[in-house]
Amino acid sequence: MSPAKQAIVSIRDFAPDDAESVSALFRAVYGDRYVYPDVYLPSMIHHNNEQQLWQSSVACVDGAIVGHAVLWRHPDTPDCAELALNVVHPSARGMGIATILGRHLCELARKQGLRRVTIKQVSSHRQSQRLAQTLGFHTIGLLLDYVASPFGDSGRESVVLGCLPLQPSPMPALPWPPACRDWVAPMERHFGTQAAIPAAQGLVIVVGSHGQRIEVTLNQPSPDHLSEVARMPTGRLIYVKLALDRRAPAAMQELHRAGFAYAGIMPRAGRGWYGLMQRGYAEQELDLYCPVSRALQQGSMKAELA
Repeated sequence: MSPAKQAIVSIRDFAPDDAESVSALFRAVYGDRYVYPDVYLPSMIHHNNEQQLWQSSVACVDGAIVGHAVLWRHPDTPDCAELALNVVHPSARGMGIATILGRHLCELARKQGLRRVTIKQVSSHRQSQRLAQTLGFHTIGLLLDYVASPFGDSGRESVVLGCLPLQPSPMPALPWPPACRDWVAPMERHFGTQAAIPAAQGLVIVVGSHGQRIEVTLNQPSPDHLSEVARMPTGRLIYVKLALDRRAPAAMQELHRAGFAYAGIMPRAGRGWYGLMQRGYAEQELDLYCPVSRALQQGSMKAELA
């Protein structure tokens, strides 16, 4: 065993003076290719932590920062955080640092009374998928072509969504179509089910653009809105979130007939969930670790052939 692997790893909360070292760590691992540009601006790393949008923790060996991860708080899900920005210096790999940081932050989320923690796993990186499983996350979605690749090629990366429930988070008991059972049934076993709750409040439809992808949120999916979404440009990469209530299966089937593939589910504020649909992705080979993500990919291939 090398001397580095015999060293003692310490975990602590982020301090303002850490921003430069954290930024340098991301550059050492990813060069200039990392998806989130904030990591290249030490002032933004400091700001995000000061405003509690991020809650960063760092791993140190002999006083030097060799690992980083964060609980990322998103305004639309205040009772949930994302475990993200997990990076380990090449010289410190094999020491279990990513797992130690992940467990530390998940326990912090539990102590803060959060309902759930989510994680995005790059599909081409099996290590990140194994990390999520080690930490107790359950696969809930597969977003194809979601982000530009951070590994130096010109392609796009698909992302596996995971969820760790810290409080009861049952899914609504819904009449899912048979084509969904391979991925829905494991989720229902993990999270449990309850009677469907009323539709989400807030704006009926929200549309956002994030680089090459368009994201549409339907809090109350009416026939008119579903028809509009179905007619959106077929050459664009489109992700749709629909509030999971009693109307959701029929709404999702309508979008499926318009060429959208089922992409799983994701949390919304409170005890609710969204159903996910996607269209405009490229056919690709993926190295997927979990049977749920593989079932979602199989369904996406059938949607493309339809």
